[in-house]
Amino acid sequence: MTKIYVINLKSSIERKNNISRQLDELYLPFEIFSAIDGRALPFHPLLKSYNDNLSQTYRAKTLSSGQLGCYASHFLLWEKCVEIDQPIIVIEDDALLYKNPFLNFMQDIPEIPDSIECIRLFNNKRRKFKSYSVLECNSTSIHKFTKGHMSATAYFLRPSGAKKLLQNSKEWYMAVDIYMDRFWVNNVECYGTKAPCLTNDPKFDSDIGYEKRASNRSLIKKCKREWFNLSETIQRHLHNIKFKNDMKN
Repeated sequence: MTKIYVINLKSSIERKNNISRQLDELYLPFEIFSAIDGRALPFHPLLKSYNDNLSQTYRAKTLSSGQLGCYASHFLLWEKCVEIDQPIIVIEDDALLYKNPFLNFMQDIPEIPDSIECIRLFNNKRRKFKSYSVLECNSTSIHKFTKGHMSATAYFLRPSGAKKLLQNSKEWYMAVDIYMDRFWVNNVECYGTKAPCLTNDPKFDSDIGYEKRASNRSLIKKCKREWFNLSETIQRHLHNIKFKNDMKN
């Protein structure tokens, strides 16, 4: 059985109880992973990886302490995945599970080839994207997505994918879900389930907090950001073309 880790701040007791109840009802063993609180002193050493200058230059935003804690929490679970050398499922504590699709996915994991290193388990939140089937398991359809999902609510991850995420995450300047979406940079292809296995529970507000937009940005920084966004679009598009051509061959 694939190990399930639930990211939870120690202070978020209601969230822990809610997700624990859902997993217990499905008779699925899991482990609560104590999230890093980016607001707590002393600051966790991993938060030194954040480069605010790059964040403001390329994203026009400063990451909140909650976002930094979220990044650190996922980063530590990537390390855990490599350490135990087994695939894992990471779930944030505000998830609302869809019983049958989630159980079906758990049962279908043995059918998934090693080449599929990471699978998002929720609906893609982009306004425009395309997807197409790359694997039909017994009860789950795995799709390749042309754009990332804009969230890290829950995902399946192999050690090989975790290593790539770690290797390409030496310096942080965007939220962890946006970093994970940059599959052309981190080399972890963007797969997801066609039908969602879960979603975010609407009764919970975000524990993360929002980014702060940079103010009084120089013309040079504005130009750098526009060039960065254009470059991202071009690289993503070229990567997707190559991926589709490779599938045909």
